[in-house]
Amino acid sequence: MIHIDIWRILGRIPTVNWLILAVCAVAFLGFYVLDYRKWGCLSFASYFFGFNYFLKVVVMYPFAWSANNVLATDRHFESILVHLDKALYITIGGFICMLSGIMAARVLTRRPPAACALVYDVLSRGWQSGGGVVVGALIVTVLTVALALMGFQAFIARSLVFEHNELRPFYNLWSQIVPFFAINAIVYGVTRRQWTALALGVALASLGIIGGNRTVAILTLMQAGVMLAMPKRFRNLPVMLLAALGLASVAVTIASLREASLHDQRGFLFRLLYGNDLSDLRDFAWILTGMDDSPLFWGKTYMAGYLSFIPAYLFPFRVEFGFGRVSPALAGLDPMFHSGLRPPIFGEMYVNFGLPGVALGGFLYGLLVGRVMVWITRMLDLPEGADKPVSQVVVWTGFILLQIIDSVVFTPAFFGVYVLAALLILGQVLARIGARRYA
Repeated sequence: MIHIDIWRILGRIPTVNWLILAVCAVAFLGFYVLDYRKWGCLSFASYFFGFNYFLKVVVMYPFAWSANNVLATDRHFESILVHLDKALYITIGGFICMLSGIMAARVLTRRPPAACALVYDVLSRGWQSGGGVVVGALIVTVLTVALALMGFQAFIARSLVFEHNELRPFYNLWSQIVPFFAINAIVYGVTRRQWTALALGVALASLGIIGGNRTVAILTLMQAGVMLAMPKRFRNLPVMLLAALGLASVAVTIASLREASLHDQRGFLFRLLYGNDLSDLRDFAWILTGMDDSPLFWGKTYMAGYLSFIPAYLFPFRVEFGFGRVSPALAGLDPMFHSGLRPPIFGEMYVNFGLPGVALGGFLYGLLVGRVMVWITRMLDLPEGADKPVSQVVVWTGFILLQIIDSVVFTPAFFGVYVLAALLILGQVLARIGARRYA
């Protein structure tokens, strides 16, 4: 019987690491209490720190030591353990640099970032309309039907990509389009009390389950939850925790369906702790196992990511240096049958530029994210009035800019930046059409 080997975990982790985790946990809980007093259970900042760092790093680090990880890492497990402390130290160091950047942004941000105002304007005037919701639903429908005609099957569509690389760009396009229009419909439905649009948005997000893509389904609904909860200062913590548990269950179910292992005897908690849903730190240690004998990549993976508008099968440089290919290769896996490992946001910085890259990149990343956070809070703190921006769209704007910033420093998803740019341009066109209609 497979069990959670708590006592073995406790005995293997160095004391200094327990101290680091304790300090991080106390710091996060202190932050969360202050954030809760102002914004309630869920805000942009509490989601950002809580999900990406507290949960994936502080909470999950001890479980990465468990022998149960052998089922996911096979013969690589012992090598991963050797590098697990290093992965933790690099991540904590990068986090401190990022936090310094966020604090600097609070001092330096006096004028609202132009990008925030621009994106908000396109979303509010272009996509946040009945016509925008309909156009979005039609685009998703056409892409989904085309996906089916190409041979993609429910729950295993993502797996087919590895068999036919030429289909990967289309699947990636679908994976970027669906979340955007799902959130657009959800936000429009809530702000305009159009419950049909809200139901449509949830239905669009659920396509991620059928497509075997957890990001489309789970992160879309998580971010939509932040957009709805933060402006209302939602304070019902049990409801939020129950919703989080439900989304975690969906994530594990998607993984089971994708792996055709729905009847696996391993339980929900086991799959959550030792599967691939929250394994960022373990993945980083796995990547580091290949860095002992490998030189730094000096920006090659970034260049390959920024050129993602060129299909990889047409451009050998991207095949060789795309981070989605480099990360499994460093881990001793076959990139042809693995979509890439997902380290914390500082992982690609380290692979390319080492510790100096993590320090500088972490600070600049924090500076950019901090400016977005400052803008969101300032917009939501404005007094009620006709000129006050729509709060839910403000938070959505923040998530779009966060996606762009994340993609700049962690490039496997940089293709999404081009998709977002196209959607924003189309939104601007819709805004102009609407302006002429009502002129």
